[in-house]
Amino acid sequence: MKATIIVFSPSGNTARAATVLAASLDRRGIANATLTVTGDSRYFDAKDRRSFLREMVPAHNVLLIGAPVYAHHLQYHMKELIAALPAPKEGWGKIALPFVTYGGISSGVALEEASALLEKSGRTVIAGAKIASSHRMTRAFMPEEFNANQPESPMIHAIEGLVDRIAELTARPPRDQSKGLRYQPFGKRFIANAIFVEKRCHKKMYPKVTVDRATCTGCGRCAAVCPVCHLERRADGTIASRENTNCIHCCNCVVECPQQSIRLEGDLEKARSFMARMIRKGMESPASCVYPELSEATR
Repeated sequence: MKATIIVFSPSGNTARAATVLAASLDRRGIANATLTVTGDSRYFDAKDRRSFLREMVPAHNVLLIGAPVYAHHLQYHMKELIAALPAPKEGWGKIALPFVTYGGISSGVALEEASALLEKSGRTVIAGAKIASSHRMTRAFMPEEFNANQPESPMIHAIEGLVDRIAELTARPPRDQSKGLRYQPFGKRFIANAIFVEKRCHKKMYPKVTVDRATCTGCGRCAAVCPVCHLERRADGTIASRENTNCIHCCNCVVECPQQSIRLEGDLEKARSFMARMIRKGMESPASCVYPELSEATR
């Protein structure tokens, strides 16, 4: 059996989960490879992303897809990637498992969305995992990063559970478990789909990322940490936004700029107040979990 992990990780949490996942697969004797598209201009500039994936992804039986939750949804670049996957034939496996990381408040409908897209691509979804991590965006406008410094044991437990489902494939044929990834109650699903439309949030609700040209030294650090290749350092040393991409508000550039020349512009107090209200509602429970849960998966 061979597994391939494809991961998009703007701020590192999903990448860390993918690393733990690869190590767990290794321990079970399951050969695996990882493709990270984060910040890869070859992927983001590709006119034919399906051809890019066909060239870069090795033959496999099992495909694992990892991405963060943004505004209660599967981050839309991973939605686009799944839609570009070649059909499960000629070295592309039919078995799929998505996993997502989120800031602890709500994993939203991300696993449900990933499952539906993977099924649409012709794959059988046998399980999925959500993993509570730090809320990385809050680094840029809150007094401290929310849910930071989490112990890794819950993540490791969830990853091991995901690998258990893969190992079980040697003993029994795969079963479609996509319904088990639709775990959110109606109210949360309605809020996610009616209110938190990710691209609209980026355009109309989130503070804008701006560059102070007077203090910017053109070091290019911001471009290096941009996960979607939105920023670039031009030949004259200036930093510019590329027209064919959009900022996803990961805030890597804001945090990493050594001159603090990149800032959030807008009503930051409103953003802090909104996030504080979300935090007061409490953490999602269970915070990290494999779906469907065992009692459901064995039915």
